[in-house]
Amino acid sequence: MRERLTERQNQVYEYVRAHVRRHGKPPTMVEIGRALAISSTNGVHKLVTALEAKGYLRRTPKESRGLTLVGEDASPTSEGEVPYLPLIGRATSRDPDHVRPRFGRALYVDPLLLDRADPDACLVARVGDDGMNGDGVRKGDYLVIEEAPWPQLRNGELVAALLEDLLVARRFDVANGRLHLRPADRSYAESVHPPDDPACLILGRVRAVLRKL
Repeated sequence: MRERLTERQNQVYEYVRAHVRRHGKPPTMVEIGRALAISSTNGVHKLVTALEAKGYLRRTPKESRGLTLVGEDASPTSEGEVPYLPLIGRATSRDPDHVRPRFGRALYVDPLLLDRADPDACLVARVGDDGMNGDGVRKGDYLVIEEAPWPQLRNGELVAALLEDLLVARRFDVANGRLHLRPADRSYAESVHPPDDPACLILGRVRAVLRKL
C-alpha cells in the first residue's frame, strides 16, 4: 500500500491527472505552479519529488513534460476508505484548467454512488439552476460527476456543464455537429453550442445527486 499524501501533494497529483486527461500530456512544473498558486518552482519540485518517493509519479530528467502517472487507475484513497471527492467552487467554462479546486475543498461520498467509476475521475458540484427540476434535480443539489470529454458521452445522458460561470445539469445530445443541452423544465430554453465554444464546458456524466434537507 502506498503512503498517503498530504493535502498539498494530493492537489498536485490531482492537477497532473486532470491535465493528462484533458490535454493528453502532463503539465510542466511552471504550469503546476501557476495552477496551484505555488510561487516558487523549487516548491513545485519538492512536491513532485515527494510524489515520486511515495510512488505516485515518475519523472524523466531533462524533459519539460517528463511526468508519468504511476498506476493511473489507482486512487490516493486507501482501499476500504470512503472516496474524498473535490468540490467545485467558483469556476468558469473559460478556464478549464482551474475547474478542480486549488485548496482541497472536498466531500466524502459513498462508493456505491460512483457505480464503478474511478474516484480520481470524479468531482462534486452544486447545481446552479432549476433547469432539470422536471427530472428531480433542483437548484442547490450536489452532483457527483464522472469527468469525461463530450465525445465519450451518449446521447440522452444526464451531464453537468459550465455555461460561463453557471453550473447546470442537462440532457446531452449531439446533432449536426453541435452540442445540445436540453432542460427538463419547460421554463428553461435548450442551449446549443459548437464543440469549441468557450462559453460551454461539458464536465462529464452525472453519477448521483445529493440533497441537503
